[in-house]
Parts: sequence; C-alpha cells; structure tokens
Amino acid sequence: MPKRKNKKKSGLPSLRVVMLLAVGAAMVFLAGEAWHLAHSDSGRVLLAARLGFGDRARVRDILGREIRRALAAAGVPPDSIREGGVTGDAAATWRVGLRSDASLIQTNYALSAFMAKAGAQVLEGRENLAPGGESVVTLEIGFPHRVDHVVRLVRARAMRGTAAKPNARVAIVLYGFTESPADAEGWLSLPVPFAAAILPATGVSDRLFRSAAAHQREVVLHLPLEPLQYPRVDPGPGTVLVSLSGSRVTALLRKHLDQAGSVVAVANHMGSLATQDMTVMTAIFRELKRRGLPFVHLRPAAGAVCRSLASSVGVIYLEPDAVLDAEPRETTRALDQSWSAALAHARARGHAVIFLRATPLLAAWLPGVTDARRLAGVDLVPLSALIGRPVRP
Repeated sequence: MPKRKNKKKSGLPSLRVVMLLAVGAAMVFLAGEAWHLAHSDSGRVLLAARLGFGDRARVRDILGREIRRALAAAGVPPDSIREGGVTGDAAATWRVGLRSDASLIQTNYALSAFMAKAGAQVLEGRENLAPGGESVVTLEIGFPHRVDHVVRLVRARAMRGTAAKPNARVAIVLYGFTESPADAEGWLSLPVPFAAAILPATGVSDRLFRSAAAHQREVVLHLPLEPLQYPRVDPGPGTVLVSLSGSRVTALLRKHLDQAGSVVAVANHMGSLATQDMTVMTAIFRELKRRGLPFVHLRPAAGAVCRSLASSVGVIYLEPDAVLDAEPRETTRALDQSWSAALAHARARGHAVIFLRATPLLAAWLPGVTDARRLAGVDLVPLSALIGRPVRP
C-alpha cells in the first residue's frame, strides 16, 4: 500500500521565522537609536557624558550655545561676553563682565541649571579677588572626565563715590508643589535660585523630594500641623495632631525628615492649633535642636508659643518677610506690587526671605521679575545663606 504523503503545514510562519523577524526589527530600532545619538545635539552630549567619546568640537559648540542662553537668562548683555579661540582638545575660555551690583550667585545658578538640563555640569567653581578689586568666579564646565569650557565671571568693583552699602540678600522659597505635581518638574528646572518647601506623606512626596535633590534645590520640610477647625480644615496625610503624645510627635517628625532626606529647615503647613500647644512644639523643637535645623514660622497664630519656646530650647526661629500666595486671575498686577514691596523691604533691611506659592502663572512670571536688571540692589541667595546650614549631630 503506497505511503500517504504528509499534509502541507499551515500557512502560519514558523517560530524561527518569527524570531528572525523580531531580531531584525530590534536591530532596525537600535540602528535608528544609534543614528539619533550620533546626529542629535542631545545624543552627542549623552555620548560625551556617558561614554566619553564623540565629536568634541561639536559637543563644545552645543554647550557654548547653552552657556550663552544661560547668561542671557541671568540678564548679562551680549556685549559683555567674550569667548576665546579654541584649538584642538583645549577647553574654550570665556570672560563674562558683570556690573558691580550684579549677583554672582544668580549667574552661577543659571549656568548650573542650563548645563544640567543639557546633560553637562559645572564641575568646579572658585572665587577670588582680582588685583583691580574685581570679584572673579571661575567655573569649569563639562563632564567628569573632561573640561570643555572655563567661564570667568568678573564683577566690576564699585566706583569711588558710590554708596558703599552692599546689595540686599533675598532668599526665595517656593511651596504648594503637591497642588499641581505634574508641573513641579518645570518649576524645579527654572534658572532661578530658590528652595523648595515640600509636604511629606503624600502620594507624590517621594517623587518631589527626589526631583528637588536632582535639581540641586535646597529643601524645606513643609510639616503639616493641626489647624483650628480640624478636620474640616485638613493639612493632609501625616499631620501632627495635638492629641498625640510627645514621643509620637517625635516619631512622626523623624519619619517625615527621613523621607525628605537632606533639608535646610522645617516650616509649618497650617498649624494654627498645634503651634499653640506646648507639648507638640516642645517635641518638635527638641528634635530640630538635635538635628541642628531652623524652624520657619508661616503666619503665626496670635497664641503661638513658637518664638519664645524656640529661644528657650535653642532652635533658630525665623518668620518670612513676605508670603505671596494669591493666584492672579487675569493679570499679575497684584503679584507685581507685592513683589516690589518685598524687595523694597529687603533693601531697607538688608535681607529678606520670601515664600511664593507655585501657581501655574508663577513659572512664566518668576524668571522675568528675578532678571538681574530688575533686581537692582538685590542678590538672590540660597536660603541657607540667611538662616545658616544645618549642623549635623
């Protein structure tokens, strides 16, 4: 009896063919990604930062363009910028002239922010006084394995006969990030020096603390404290309540501080009732004393015990000079007026701490009002420069 012929296999492709197609698709994808890395500005910088190779001259040009953008954001006129010639693998050298009332810190921060966004970094900075009396800050910019640019910020000496009064120092603190966490990355990327006050224990707290650290922002722990009319008025999860014992208050504060990581201060979020409670605030201040952290008191209640208690415990106590939290509906006129008044107060006093709510309009408004040309007589400084850095136990 003749053997029966095998039936033809179905028209479906074999497993081997499918695997070959998948491998081919992956290779095409990888080839496209490699082409993108080799031909896009971001890709070139990434290759230089991660692998240390690529067209160095091209990468140097990309970073040079970002340096000019950063200086423009800091209010430096183009005719005050001089870029020296470059040959071979040498670093490009810059001389940036600044007015006698310009802020070296703000210019430095703008450069750091733009470099971080581009994928590079400020590797080293040093300050010295030139023989002619000019203040000089030298910044080395590039990657851990090489320096591509050396930028010298030269601030002119004040002319004889001008007022000897130094610029007022102003520290900005932004808060309210959890109200719009999707926009937080944009705020933290602004080329403006400020500290970020962040609430603990929310669903986005971990991400916000990590992002603030990645952007090299000083962090203030915005500690939720029980207000009057609680729970109708609710500061959110992790609130320190007056019903807690002193040991439980300490444990909760430690948990919040551990989540926040490195902080420069603790500020109250609400707390019109808790700040009047001696047991609660004593537990809080003893822990702050142990960690060497200041307490920033926003809108003290009439019966608050914080100022006198901080003095007796030995905790640095500070009340902001201004808290700007109104959300402008159509224009920024009211915000502009409050900001101008706060700067006038700073010039008269010599320093000021200003809290600003991170509203949707703020991201567009803040870079303009902190332009160096609009900050005559004012330097923006880190919060720690006004209240002191934490002293570790």
